[in-house]
Amino acid sequence: MADSSYLIIGAGCFGASTARALKDAYPTADVVLLDQQPFPAPAAAAHDFNKIIRAEYEDPVYMALALEAREAWAEKDPVVEPFFHQTGVIWPVTQTRAKKLREGYDGLIGEGKAPLQELSFEEAKTKFPVLGGCGLDGDGEAELCVFNPLAGWAEAAGALEAVVRDTLGKGVKYEVATAKRLIFDNEGVCTGVLAEDGRTFTAENVILSAGAYIPWLLAESAPEKPEVQAGDRMVAASALMGLFKVPPGEKGLDKFTNAPIIVHSFGEYPAECIPPGSPGALDLAKCTHELPYTRKVYHEPTKQDISVPPLSQAERMKWTTDLPDALKANSAGARNKLFGDHITGMAPEIYRLCWDVSTPDENWIISPHPAVKNLYITTGGSFHAFKFLPNIGKYVVQMLQGKLSEEHTRKWAWNREITPIVSPYTPRADLRNVPGYHD
Repeated sequence: MADSSYLIIGAGCFGASTARALKDAYPTADVVLLDQQPFPAPAAAAHDFNKIIRAEYEDPVYMALALEAREAWAEKDPVVEPFFHQTGVIWPVTQTRAKKLREGYDGLIGEGKAPLQELSFEEAKTKFPVLGGCGLDGDGEAELCVFNPLAGWAEAAGALEAVVRDTLGKGVKYEVATAKRLIFDNEGVCTGVLAEDGRTFTAENVILSAGAYIPWLLAESAPEKPEVQAGDRMVAASALMGLFKVPPGEKGLDKFTNAPIIVHSFGEYPAECIPPGSPGALDLAKCTHELPYTRKVYHEPTKQDISVPPLSQAERMKWTTDLPDALKANSAGARNKLFGDHITGMAPEIYRLCWDVSTPDENWIISPHPAVKNLYITTGGSFHAFKFLPNIGKYVVQMLQGKLSEEHTRKWAWNREITPIVSPYTPRADLRNVPGYHD
């Protein structure tokens, strides 16, 4: 495969990481990274103010991958290490979940070596004054808190740009164009992509890493072939994020001194908060309302509703104030859930609908497309993939080489047995039903 050519459609987490790993594996390979916008692609889920880096997964496969990624962020990858900030993360959880997390760490790094600290709600509020207004019991569902001091957050847009720049230094070509549809030869082999501006981009291997656009792009490419389309394997969805300006003083920024990331996945407003501290924005806290929204559009050629971002309005996928009051209220609800009246004057500055692809079991898809030769699918971030920016490409390359482990192959296959789960990031509403929403 060293002399093969590769076209990667989408320059977000999956695409950028894959381009980097391909050039590390095959320095002489011809690799093109294609995205609708110059890098770092502002509409990508990975292009964000900041993102959480943690390893608290009940699934040992993702915990192992996250530990590997965190090591890269913290010390082993000089490209992304400058963008990592170790603040710790705290979670209200059930006793059952705390036990599963401990057991996961025990199995991976040795019994009793888990970095988790278990705290009662009162101990958590004493240790971290910022939690004084947070209903840590999750309306009676949570039983304690777990704190991991080794976790942290990354300057997402900066890290994504650094990874893409690293690929360019290795010889990757970056092209700006919006993919319209995939191109197939007379035998149905995927040979590239046709762009909206009429240009074509071809390669021996086409890697589709376009995130939230993938279901629509597959339908546009092969409307007469259901076996090529996404079906119920994935759905495009958007999570609502808000940046809140924290005023100075003892009821504002002082409360956030040494504050960890807060993840509170209970109730009507499951929420996360990354504390202030981003370079150039030391007083901005990011609060995410975890419940995502679809945006379903009728796709006439396939006679089906497909969730898709507002393709003609990429600005709506970036930071903006142009959101309906109902969505702004949900963002405020997430802030209030975490802080109540404990922090005063925490005012919204700007919002974002962050688009990703969610799978029913929240497992990724890293797989050859079984119905289309030379087409590979790498997607399904399900709002938890960014932390793997340093290492996810390695596993994509293993898939391309046919060397992916049996466990990973089964878990990330295009055609796999799926057991749907319900989590805070399971899409539950559609933007078109939100009062005041318009494209």
